[in-house]
Amino acid sequence: MSTERPQPPFIARTIRRLSIPIILGWVALTLAVTFLVPPLERVGEEHSVPLAPQDAPSVQAMVGMGKAFQESDSDSFAMIVLEGQQELGEDARTYYRKLVRALRNDPRHVEHVQDLWGDRVTAAGVQSPDGKATYVQLNLAGNQGTTLAQESVTAVRQIIKQTPPPPGVKVYLTGPAALIPDMVRSGNDSLLKMTVIAGVIIFVVLLFVYRSVATVILLVIGVGVEVGSARGIIAFLGDHNVVVLSTFAINLLVALSMAAGTDYGIFLFGRYQEARQAGEDPETAYYTTYRGVAPVVLGSGLTIAGAMLCLSATRMPIFQTIGVPCAVGMLVAVAVALTLVPAVLTTGSHFGLCDPRRKLAQQRWRGIGTAIVRWPAPILVTTLAIALIGLVTLPGYKTSYDDRPYLPKDLPANLGFAAADRHFSQSRMLPDILMIQADHDMRNPSDFLVLHRLAKAIFRVPGISRVQGITRPEGTPIEHTSIPFLISMQNAAMLKNIELIKPRINDMLRQADAMSKQIAILKHMYALQQQITDIAHHTVGLAIEVESLVDEVENHLMDFDDFFRPIRSYFYWEKHCYDIPICWAIRSIFELFDGLDKMHDKLHDMIKDAVKLDGLTAQLLTVTPKLIEIAEATRAAILTNHSTMAGLFGELDGMNQNATAMGQAFDAAKNDDTFFLPPEVFNNTDFKRAMASFISPDGKAARFIISHSGDPATPEGIARIKPIRTAAEEALKTTPLENAKISLAGAASTYKDFDDGSRYDLWIALVGALCLIFVIMLALTRSFVAAMVIVGTVVLSLGASFGLSVLAWQYILGIKLHWMVLPMSVIVLLAVGSDYNLLLVARMKEEIAAGINTGIIRAMGGTGKVVTNAGLVFAFTMASMIFSDLRVIGQLGTTIGLGLMFDTLVVRSFMTPSIAALLGRWFWWPQTVRPRPASFMLRSAPPRAVVRALLYKEEHRGDDAATVEFPRLSV
Repeated sequence: MSTERPQPPFIARTIRRLSIPIILGWVALTLAVTFLVPPLERVGEEHSVPLAPQDAPSVQAMVGMGKAFQESDSDSFAMIVLEGQQELGEDARTYYRKLVRALRNDPRHVEHVQDLWGDRVTAAGVQSPDGKATYVQLNLAGNQGTTLAQESVTAVRQIIKQTPPPPGVKVYLTGPAALIPDMVRSGNDSLLKMTVIAGVIIFVVLLFVYRSVATVILLVIGVGVEVGSARGIIAFLGDHNVVVLSTFAINLLVALSMAAGTDYGIFLFGRYQEARQAGEDPETAYYTTYRGVAPVVLGSGLTIAGAMLCLSATRMPIFQTIGVPCAVGMLVAVAVALTLVPAVLTTGSHFGLCDPRRKLAQQRWRGIGTAIVRWPAPILVTTLAIALIGLVTLPGYKTSYDDRPYLPKDLPANLGFAAADRHFSQSRMLPDILMIQADHDMRNPSDFLVLHRLAKAIFRVPGISRVQGITRPEGTPIEHTSIPFLISMQNAAMLKNIELIKPRINDMLRQADAMSKQIAILKHMYALQQQITDIAHHTVGLAIEVESLVDEVENHLMDFDDFFRPIRSYFYWEKHCYDIPICWAIRSIFELFDGLDKMHDKLHDMIKDAVKLDGLTAQLLTVTPKLIEIAEATRAAILTNHSTMAGLFGELDGMNQNATAMGQAFDAAKNDDTFFLPPEVFNNTDFKRAMASFISPDGKAARFIISHSGDPATPEGIARIKPIRTAAEEALKTTPLENAKISLAGAASTYKDFDDGSRYDLWIALVGALCLIFVIMLALTRSFVAAMVIVGTVVLSLGASFGLSVLAWQYILGIKLHWMVLPMSVIVLLAVGSDYNLLLVARMKEEIAAGINTGIIRAMGGTGKVVTNAGLVFAFTMASMIFSDLRVIGQLGTTIGLGLMFDTLVVRSFMTPSIAALLGRWFWWPQTVRPRPASFMLRSAPPRAVVRALLYKEEHRGDDAATVEFPRLSV
């Protein structure tokens, strides 16, 4: 029976034949993409993407708010903090106004400046309690994380630099928009340091493993070409907008490329040296290496690339940027490992540079394999117990969403945060903003009552320390807006009128005194009237008697006149009677008789009038008592009115004092339970300026600035977003604004979107990667159970590895893991974790012809040291990320490093082979394998060499599993 081996693979033969051109081609490609393409870090800065998805609720809210208030169309906002050594004075205000003007003169980068400190109505709301600091919020062009946003931050810093502050005042640009460019620059600047440290670690470890400088240099050259070409190709793709980048993608790409390239080099060099030690010539050892390792490298690379590519299906841009670049980088690593490294092996083998310098010790790993197949159950239980160390820490896992503690403290944005923290609460630079949008103009007293009710409802949410809105622009109720105070102000006007009325009340007393005097006079006058009436009555009686006497005298005189009438006539006839005294005297007597007659007539008339007067006097006498009675009643009424008014005004004084005290108490206590703004306030010029900050120009949107009592970038801060929204919805029920649209933007709401998005994306990437890994493992192993075991151990390793990272960072170092560490480390570990299991299982499959247990022992002996070295190099390379200035990258690297060490030293070394030993032939289901060695089952067959050749032909093996002679064991 023929024992000839099949012809070497075409690809392996071609690579060996064209080794020099392949080496030169890769070197040329690396040099071309290094010098003809912009550096990867610069490309990343020039083609960056937003950190948050544009359909996230917080981003939509921020953009909608900018449009409603006609301020901006981006979600990028920053803060300029002014800090003085002393209380900010007029020079600081002058500088502030100058700075605001300069910012407004750059509309290309600064879309809006919220000038609150420049308005006396809202100034107190943005000034620190000690008066030494203030801030101004900016809406910058470009969404956070984009190139335009970074340019806007640079432009603002240039404006600040060109506008020097007065002595004793420092100016900082901080806030989310300013933090991201600083983070990117810090990550890119520390990439070289991290790469150098990783390179040193790789060189030292490889030198310790191979004890040959030439071998290490050859391997490092391959890794260098692979990293350089991967960087250059990704930079080229990014520069032509084929892929998008972030600082995390760049750092992870470089670390993964170095680690994976080193891993694959170790696989190839290790297998080559194993074959050489087994006595094969360089060419045969080369083909043995390529046949045995190339499928593993291809499967491993495709697994990692596919798992990383699953990140492209996520929604978070920060994860999307990792997917394609890292996948392409891994494909480059696979291409280098399958072409350049074999070419280097071929070239080096001509000079003996790749041969082992010492005998490869396999007995230790064979002993471990022997122990595993003898006691698989106890070893499996032990490995599970070790895994529990990490798993038990997972329930206590706490994360943080605040980027500041994970960045260098001397970054400009962090210095600004530190300055703000010295004067303001921690959340003032990271507020949340709630906006409601109604279908009508809300600038009226009734809607302002609802807005105030809404602000109070938000303020009552546990963990909220401050709510600023149009009804509370300084975070507290507007002074003098409570109904008691408004009433007290109305009473103040009444008090002024009362002070004017009080003298008139005293005049009533004087009037009563005058009435008393008048009554006394009336009484005296009544007494006189009584006397006058009596006298008048008596006089009338006498006048009547006189009239009768006069009548009698007149009759006698008439008789005398009649007797002497002739004589009388003589005196009237005499012309000269005036000249004759006796004549004139006698004539006068006769004329007296005529006068008495006239007097008698008049006397009659007078007596008639006297009689009438006597009657009127009597009537007048009856009227005067009534006048006295009326006067006395009037005086009594005046006195009564005085006493009543005096008591009333006394009570009003007390009431006014109580109302004033109540208004002052409500005002001093900032009690706004009875808030109300009169209509005339809306026409106030100062109030209109204040409304511009909180009410949209059309009056249909209102916003509230919310400050948390603690750090909003924590799970506790994120958990408040839902209660805030619920409180707002409840506050608007049964009001005219019941159907208003509510939206939330800002720090905690953005981090909530990050949290929700990362959970969603993690499940997408996890399920996708697991399915992909399972398919690849199934294709390579041709065993459903083996593929399930590999995937299952990888999942178990994920939990234990992340738990170990939680134990190290959270419980030992006291630093919470950043929220990005979990999804990114899980995806990387998921991809890389199957790598070593795949190599082990693939080697077990090669050795299965010797029997299941013997195959496990041989696979452990053949791959133990190689896989351990590769795993430790990979772990140390990823752990070197801890030297990055970004702590989040350091946490990511150490988490991956711990996971790889756990996977290498526990899962691959003990757990997977013990499961394979326990399952026996079922591990390879649905394949049919022989549970016993061929020599045991074919004792009646021809000699052993012939049997082996026959088995080789039947199994269609491409490799005879170059191993040292293995003694017979009872397994």
